[in-house]
Amino acid sequence: MMTPAFGEVLERWRSASGAGQAALWADPAQRVLLRSAWQQDILPCWWGAEEATEALQVVADSQSIWAESEHLPVELLAAAVAIQESKRTQMDKSALPDALLLEAGSPMPLDMEVDLLSKAVEEADLEQLVPLLQSMADDDHARRIVLNRLAQRLADDSHAQGLRSILFGQWQDAAADLPARPFALGALALLHSHWQQPAGVAVVVPEGRASRDSEVDKPLLHALRERDLPAFMGRVRAMGDQPLDAIRQLFLTVTLMIVEGGQRHESQALMRLYVWLGTLLTLPHRSLRQARKVLFSAAASTFGFAGWQRRQDWPDFSTLAAYRERALSEPAPAPFTWQGALYAAASGTAADWWLQVAERAIDQDNPSGFWPLWRSAQRAGQVTGGPLAWIHPLVVLRFYFD
Repeated sequence: MMTPAFGEVLERWRSASGAGQAALWADPAQRVLLRSAWQQDILPCWWGAEEATEALQVVADSQSIWAESEHLPVELLAAAVAIQESKRTQMDKSALPDALLLEAGSPMPLDMEVDLLSKAVEEADLEQLVPLLQSMADDDHARRIVLNRLAQRLADDSHAQGLRSILFGQWQDAAADLPARPFALGALALLHSHWQQPAGVAVVVPEGRASRDSEVDKPLLHALRERDLPAFMGRVRAMGDQPLDAIRQLFLTVTLMIVEGGQRHESQALMRLYVWLGTLLTLPHRSLRQARKVLFSAAASTFGFAGWQRRQDWPDFSTLAAYRERALSEPAPAPFTWQGALYAAASGTAADWWLQVAERAIDQDNPSGFWPLWRSAQRAGQVTGGPLAWIHPLVVLRFYFD
C-alpha cells in the first residue's frame, strides 16, 4: 500500500547523511511527504498489533516522536526514528484489508456525514468508513469533528490505563495536519486497535455529591497512599460537579505519588496512567455527564495503584520546593538528578535540559514509554498550572534515570 512517492522519500531519508537529512527536512514539501510516509509505513505494524499492549506501546512511542518532530534537532529526530524503525522490524505485521484501497466518497451534508460516521464506527464497518473518512478529511471543519468524535469515543475507556486515548493523543499531534489519505488511514488504524482491545472495567457514575465530612476532607494523596477507598472516592465525588478540575487533581496526585517513589506496581502501567490523565486534560468532552464518566473511570484506575511508603532517597516536597527557591545560589548540579531538573527550571535552561534528557533516552535505545511521558511531563505544568506546576520534570527522572 506504500505509494511510490512515499517509498522514495523514506529511502532517501534512511540512506542520507546527516547533512542530507537536514536538507530534506528543511524543505517544507518534503517534510510533509516524509511525515505522511512514516504514517503509511507503520500501518502493517499497527494493524498487526491487535490488542497487544506492548506492541501498541511501540506504536504510541513512534507517533510521539513524529508528533515532536518539528521541535527536535534533526540529528536527534533521525536517531530516535531509526531506533523505532528497528523495533518495528521485530513486530508482527498484518496484511492490510482491501477496503483501505477504496477512494474518497462524494461529499455529503455534514450532519449526514457525522451520523454515518457514528454508525460506521459502532458497527466497525470499514467499507463505509474508508471513503467517508477520506471525504471528511478533505474539509477542515469536518476533520475537526472527526478528531473530536474519536477523542470522545475513546476517552473514558480505562483498559491498559487509557491506552486508547494515549494512542489517539500522540497520533493526533503527529498527523492532524497531514493530507487526507494518510490522515484517514491513521484514523482507521486507531479505530482498528480500539475494536481489537478489550473494554476497560465499567464504572458506576454516582449522581450526587459526597456529603461534607472528615473523610471527604482527607487529601487525595493521603487517601491513596493509605488505600482509604471511602475517603478517596468521597473526595472525587465531592469534586464531581467540576470533573476537569477533579481530573487535574488526580493528575497532580499521581505526579506526587511518582515523585515519592510509589512505583510499587508495574512501572509501565503507572507511566501510562500519568500520560492518560495528562491527555484527558487536553481532550474535548461532549457534556458534563460524559466528563463525569471519564473522571470516575480515571479515578477507579488510579486507585488500583494505591498503597505505598515514601522512599527516602529524595527529600520531601517542602525540601524540594525550598531548593527550587534557592537553586540559583547553589553550585550547578549534575543534570540527571532532582537538583539538576529544578536548577534548569530556575536558571531558564529547561529547554536544554529536556533535550539532554531526550539525548540520554536515545543513547538507551528509546526505553518503552519514554517519548509519550517526556512529551506529557514537558507540557504538564502549562496544563495544570498552580503552585506545583514545577514538579513534573521529576516524573521523567523517577521512571527512567533514577
